Formats: sequence, structure tokens, C-alpha cells
Amino acid sequence: MGIFGVPAPCLSRHNCINLEILHTAGSVWLEGDVVSAVSLAEAAATARCRRGKQCCSALASLQLALLLTSLRRLDEARHAVRQAAEVGGTPAIGALTALVLARIALCEGRIDEAASLCDTGMVVADDPRYASWASVGNMVRATITMRRGELAAMSHHANQLMEDLLLGRDVLFGRDTFPWDSPAWLVVQITEAEKGWEVAVPLARGLLESESSTRGVLLSEPAAASFLVRILLRADDRETAQRARRAAAVLAAENPGIDAITATALHLEALLEKDLGLLQQASAAACDTWARASANEDIGDLLSESSGDFRDVCARYETAMHCYAEAGSPRDSSRVRSKLRQHDTSMASARFWPSSRIPVLTDTEYAVAELVAGGLTNAEVAGKMFLSRHTVAFHLRKIFQKVGAKSRIELAVMWKQLVGREGLDVAGHY
Repeated sequence: MGIFGVPAPCLSRHNCINLEILHTAGSVWLEGDVVSAVSLAEAAATARCRRGKQCCSALASLQLALLLTSLRRLDEARHAVRQAAEVGGTPAIGALTALVLARIALCEGRIDEAASLCDTGMVVADDPRYASWASVGNMVRATITMRRGELAAMSHHANQLMEDLLLGRDVLFGRDTFPWDSPAWLVVQITEAEKGWEVAVPLARGLLESESSTRGVLLSEPAAASFLVRILLRADDRETAQRARRAAAVLAAENPGIDAITATALHLEALLEKDLGLLQQASAAACDTWARASANEDIGDLLSESSGDFRDVCARYETAMHCYAEAGSPRDSSRVRSKLRQHDTSMASARFWPSSRIPVLTDTEYAVAELVAGGLTNAEVAGKMFLSRHTVAFHLRKIFQKVGAKSRIELAVMWKQLVGREGLDVAGHY
């Protein structure tokens, strides 16, 4: 009996048909046959335990839900969760269900809900019979803190994830038996966030050092592969990056109906070849908002490197920012906003805003003045022009000096007259 006062599942694989089938599903999964792995996991969820323990099929349903979540088949994952709740109906299964639902909520960008569900489910960490399930909660918490940019908490959870990887055990349908929820990729992301991309390179290389380990990453979290490859390319390690691309292409070819894997293969191919068309396909095929944000950020980077049209660069970065925010990741959204601000403001004025019709004003000052005269706040102007509020305020002071306005209201009143007249020289004199 566990702390929940309910019978534990079968402890021996030889006594539990559900666990036996799931173990086979795990082996098939690692070989890259995703469709067969899903079919086996579905069979495990409906099999009847030889010892009559309903919680065994409930646990199998929850493992099926985790598998489907990794593939971003979230509606099917929720159905498997409901199936577990109907079969299980115990406090223990309820807590584990909360952990799986937290993982699903995280994929959908519902960060606060994911955190709340995780808190509810993590009571299982106190029961050694279910402790291996706590790795799901640790993974959710680590991802939340990373996306929010909470460095101290991020470091704590990274250590917890490392402990999960080192001490994971094959007990009670625990994580190590079923490889569809490995947190190894997340350790690399947190390391990059904490210590910089240079420190994360050896870890990324280690995850992608062989075909089997690369396949494991691609299956655990397909969208993470583009992050790892991006780091490797930045370190000029094309060999390892190429290995990841080949593994993704093979996996996608062998599993043509799995959209998350197909999108990842497209994304990696596009990164290696710097192919804008493929990146756009990867963005369109992305199965969650974070993956879509990542693809759009890469499109913006590629357009920027090739001196693409400023409007297109800004549009892609804006899409990436909004998608990251929707995915509950203000840290990533802020990074993309910084990229926008790093662009040469004169280029922005020349390509994105009309040339100044008032000789005394620069193109950027003219654009700021026109937006302020139209009633926009400094914050709204900053967002529209991809500038900081401080920079907008600086330009506005210069505008007031040059045209002789004393306030925003006065500027708005005189703006039509200013635009309609020519020959303005200094301080409002004609």
C-alpha cells in the first residue's frame, strides 16, 4: 500500500501484461517505428491486468498520453488521460493525471495552468512507489522557469533533471522504461540560458553523437532538435549537425504520418542549407506555437543575414515574438525583440517608414512625430517602430525643439499644417 491507501500496480514485469506491452512499445519506439509504438501503447492501455489491478491499465493510459504529447497529438493525449481517470479513479491516479495534464498544458502555452497542475500532481514525489513519475513534474517546472527567465529556479530544476537522468529506475511504469519523455534536451537548453551557448555545445554534441541518441532526442521533443543544431552550427560543427539532419530525414521518411517529426526534418534541412522556402514550410507545418516561433525567428535571422527586405525581417520577428509570448515564453520573446532593436534604425526609416516631408526632421523623427500626432503613446510607437521607449522619448524631445511644440497635444494640432507646408528650417521658422 502506498501513501494514498490504494493497491500498488504489479511490481514484476512478468506479472503485468500492461507493463510487458509497454516495455515492447518502448523498444520499438527507440528503433524509430513510431506508428507501431503508438499501437502497442494503445494495446497496453486496454489490456486487462492478470492480477485484476485496474491501476495498471490506468498507468498504461497515462504513459500513452505522454507518448502522444511528445508527438503533439494532444487531442488523443487528452482522450487517453480521460480513459485513465475512468479506469483508475484513485487519489494516486488523480495525482499522476495532474502531472500528465500539466505536460499537455505546457505544450499549449498555458503556463500558469501547467504550474498549478504540476503542484497538485507532485505529491507523488513523497511515495517511493510513484517517485519516478515526479520526473514529469520536474520537467514541466524546469521548462516553465526557463521560459519565464527565472534563473535561480532554473538552476535548481536543472540539477533535479540531472538527478532524474542518473537515478531513473525501471519501476511502476517509470520514465526510463518508456523513453518518450526524456529531459536530456532540456538540460542543454537550461545550460545555454544560464551559462551561454559555448558551454552548451559539448552537451548538444553529446546528445547527437550517434544515430540512436539523436533519434531519442527527436522522439522525446522534436522541436528541441532545431535548438541543438543551431548551437552546433554557431560552433561550426557541421558534422554533428549533418548527422542530426540525416537522422531526422530518415525518421520522417519511416513515419510519414507524424507531423511533428516531418516539421522537424524540414526545419533541420532548412538550417543546414539556409533555405528560406524550407523554413517557411517548417513554420507552416509546426505542431505547436513554440516550434512555430522558432522557425519564424530563424526566418528573420536568415533574411537579416542576406540583407532581405526590412518589412519581411520585421514581420517574421514580430510573428516569432507573438508566438513565443503565446507559448508562455517571455524570455524568448524578449530575445527576439532585442534582435529587432539591434537593427540599424536608419535602415528602418529608409525601408519601413516614409521619407521625411519636413527638411528639419530626420526620417526617424518624422515617423515618430507622425505616430505621436496620430495619438499613439510612447510605448505604442516603440512597439510599432521596434525602438525602446527611451529612444522614442529622446526623438520626441528633439522633435519638440525643432518644430517649436511644447506638448504632444500641440504637436498633434500643428502636424497637418507642418506636413502641408514646405521650407521649414529651424525651430518652427519658415
